[in-house]
Amino acid sequence: MENKEFNLPESYGYHFNIIFVNIKRMMEIKLKPYNLTHLQFSILINIYKNNVTTQKEMLKYINGDEASITRLIDRLESKGYLNRVQSTEDKRKKSLVLTKSGITLSKEIIGCAREVNKELTKDLNEDEAKVLLKLLQKVHISISENEA
Repeated sequence: MENKEFNLPESYGYHFNIIFVNIKRMMEIKLKPYNLTHLQFSILINIYKNNVTTQKEMLKYINGDEASITRLIDRLESKGYLNRVQSTEDKRKKSLVLTKSGITLSKEIIGCAREVNKELTKDLNEDEAKVLLKLLQKVHISISENEA
């Protein structure tokens, strides 16, 4: 592809973008009954499954700036799904902690992601899906290392 003229259908970015837009749309449809956006979902799941406990850490997992993440967390806090808890060691830091309803909701909405993943890979066999995931993880790591 290097010496050829640029061809959009052969561009990785083109396909990643189309896939991202469709995943976002699919997640928004699945999350509509819960009155959540895909970014609010990401915050809840990162706290629940990845033990992300600060807004600063959340920046590593969610594409956005501090102000947008603050607004998302504010909305989730006003909905009663999480609390900001003052650190006992450092008064300048607050931890993100799910409430009982936030934990219950997180357990429920994980199914939305499973359904979207299943839909995305419906035309792949199990081995192809595993290879795709490994390749995506490899690209993710490579990009993350370049940003550091």
